[in-house]
Amino acid sequence: MGFEKVNSIEEFAHFLSKSAESISREIVNYNLSKIEITLPQEIIDKSIDTNAEFLKFLGITLKFSNEEVEPRFIEWLIKQETPEDAQYIEELSSLIKPYAETRQLLIKILSQLCIDHGLTTEEVITVTSRLSYFLDLSITETILKRERITKETKAKQDQKITELSSPIIPIQNGIAVLPIIGDIDVEKSEFIMNRVIPRVTELKIECVIIDFSSIASIDTETAARIFTIYDVLRLLGINAVFTGIRTDLVSRIINSGINFSSIKTYATLQQALEDIG
Repeated sequence: MGFEKVNSIEEFAHFLSKSAESISREIVNYNLSKIEITLPQEIIDKSIDTNAEFLKFLGITLKFSNEEVEPRFIEWLIKQETPEDAQYIEELSSLIKPYAETRQLLIKILSQLCIDHGLTTEEVITVTSRLSYFLDLSITETILKRERITKETKAKQDQKITELSSPIIPIQNGIAVLPIIGDIDVEKSEFIMNRVIPRVTELKIECVIIDFSSIASIDTETAARIFTIYDVLRLLGINAVFTGIRTDLVSRIINSGINFSSIKTYATLQQALEDIG
């Protein structure tokens, strides 16, 4: 198939804009034959549209330097994102697997189009270099997005674990149990101070039984956080007692020089309830 010769990159950019959809469809179909997951049709259609817009953007920005075009391209990439994209970014390894072959195919297609339209060798290099630059930026942004999503997901999971591992459980007559599960790190301590203790006052709890049966370990830092929680409860007029300090924890407490003698403690939750109730 012959093409009318063009005299400049500007004219080639115009042709690229008109032919973007057909080129995009060829690339997407090639990618679909290479990936190992099945994508919904709406995602496929969106990919065709996005790639077509990418080719148009490529043509429009050929006249700019890499330094000028980078922020514009990043902004363009962000505008293409949708909330649904996040579920597919999890399949990152499968999505980028055909990247190298796709890159070669796209460069081959555009190089041939440049030659067919009479562009000089220097102009062909300009087009393919800009294409490679955009593809590199795109894959970098995809990886960075995956990292952001992973961090956000982990933060949400950690928050949920913190909430589940330090609940306030009302049981009877103004008495509630605060089981300490795992470690009392900074995040959990802040959660208890900022979320659990206000809830204790809302429920009009008069006594909180802090249960250590499921705590992982106690050291001086952990003890300091426990004392802070205890002191805040006492300042609010809420009685606080400890239960479930295991034998192995007692040894650590003594060896660390931690003094719990000023706090009323019970061996079991049942003993505490019988005495308090």
